[in-house]
Amino acid sequence: MLELPLFSGDPQKTFFHSTKSGAKAIFNACEMPVPAGSYNIYDEKEFILTLTKLIAYNLEVNTWIFKIDDEFNGRGHASFSVDQVKPLVDLRRKNPPISEEIILKIHEIVSTVK
Repeated sequence: MLELPLFSGDPQKTFFHSTKSGAKAIFNACEMPVPAGSYNIYDEKEFILTLTKLIAYNLEVNTWIFKIDDEFNGRGHASFSVDQVKPLVDLRRKNPPISEEIILKIHEIVSTVK
């Protein structure tokens, strides 16, 4: 309608960088400080394993936020409050050194929370 040229990259080549995961990947590649998190998770099993590791190595974080790449305006967002899950609260209080046993325990807890 405006008959103006559009200057941008090829949409097929730039799509990834316009997603939440793409932005996180760019910030990580630039070694910019970002909150603990992960990206490019595509199934429930991978999601639970990743969340388990994030909780284990960041016990001080109270709430984890999840965002789906292809949603917008706040749709596709969810949160998980660690301080609402008694076994995780108890584990945080003990503040044990992270071991395979602790990670397995956290995985069991996260896997059963609904």
